Amino acid sequence: MRWQTFRLISIYAALSAITNFPSGFTNSSVNTAVEKLHKFIATSLSQDGQPVDENTIALFQSATLNCWFVAQIFGSIMTPMISDRFGRKVGYIVCVLTTILATLVQYFSMCFYMPWGLIFGRSLTALVSPLGDACLLLYVQETSPLEIRGMSSFLCEIGYGTMCVLGMVLGMKSVLGESLSRLLLLSLIPLVFSFFFVARIPETPKFLMIMRGNREKAMQSLEYFQGVSSDNYHILNEYQAERMTENSCKDSTFLELLSKWHLRQAMRLALATLSLTLSFYPILQSSTYFLLESGVSVTVAQWCSTLAQVVLTLSSIFGASIIDRYSRRKLLIGFGIASNILLVSFAFFSHLSATVVYRNSWPMFACLASLLTYCVSFGMVLGPLSWFVAPELVSQRHRCTIFSACFAIHNLLIALTDFATIPLFRKALIKQLNNLWHDFESMLGSPDVCNLPAC
Repeated sequence: MRWQTFRLISIYAALSAITNFPSGFTNSSVNTAVEKLHKFIATSLSQDGQPVDENTIALFQSATLNCWFVAQIFGSIMTPMISDRFGRKVGYIVCVLTTILATLVQYFSMCFYMPWGLIFGRSLTALVSPLGDACLLLYVQETSPLEIRGMSSFLCEIGYGTMCVLGMVLGMKSVLGESLSRLLLLSLIPLVFSFFFVARIPETPKFLMIMRGNREKAMQSLEYFQGVSSDNYHILNEYQAERMTENSCKDSTFLELLSKWHLRQAMRLALATLSLTLSFYPILQSSTYFLLESGVSVTVAQWCSTLAQVVLTLSSIFGASIIDRYSRRKLLIGFGIASNILLVSFAFFSHLSATVVYRNSWPMFACLASLLTYCVSFGMVLGPLSWFVAPELVSQRHRCTIFSACFAIHNLLIALTDFATIPLFRKALIKQLNNLWHDFESMLGSPDVCNLPAC
């Protein structure tokens, strides 16, 4: 039994890596390679004869980073149409093949200095990213035994953190950060292996039994994931009873989520939980940029951004061991409060570090400590738990639909908040530096304050 559990968790780990590689690697690699991305945009604009200034570059940079979340909104809408109609396995295959195509588009866009091509390629990858996330979560929920379901669901976030670490390490200047084209092309290797892995695993037994009514294939799938056991017949009988209930109802729709009270409540709880994670995405994509603007050196900023993702991944692994021991509600409230306090601390010390340089540079170290501790809070509970709140609250028929609806609304909120982060951060920083220059011009010779250049 232990061997079968280990084998099942290994399958989930592989599926998690396959699902999270495009999103984690793509978004985090442009974080540590932020200078190369900045140079690519500037070079592309100059070759096209367009005016090159920092505000225009910042706008293109925000569009390049945040087109991901806009495209995911549309991807979330089409996710139930594919995964519920054709199956989780077909959804995975569509996701991997589309990502391979998008990777080639991004690679050639980098080679020929076409920033719009890079945006299109990232958008294409993001379009199928919700499909992969939904299929991963449904595979875990529909194939895992009840006693390890909570721990298995945490593998979604662990895989995401691991792929983010991989992307950040490879995106560092000392590794592959000097060549964004090679960095993007490298992702083709795991994507090809991902396709062959997904093609070999069977469809989930629950989908085969409830949606297809194929008991024989459902049994084969159940034995593949959970092993041969006399309990399998009882499990299939439960699926059969659920199928009888589901067949008396129509297909789940987004309109139904709004019309029924218990589904609306499930959505409210899920969205309230997901809103606690909004602050993570600017940090994921732009933490190196924030640290650079806070006065941290390039090397330290890149290493700290990478370390933040390592801390997040390790925290997720630890969180998997406690998720089934404590109340979901207590964990969310406690860690939600802690993450917001740490986020305010990061913003405060970042401001101090950027505007006033002390002899011992303590605001910079406090800024770094706040960032790393925030990643602990996010990785241990908020990130992993937020994604399987909604599917746990509804029946089989509504799981994919409610996940997709929450995913779309969440990505809309991310797009609205994350897109404005870099321009507003830069505008606020310049304003603060100008105010500091005028207000403390007579104190520039003070031993506690360094000279600040006029902006």
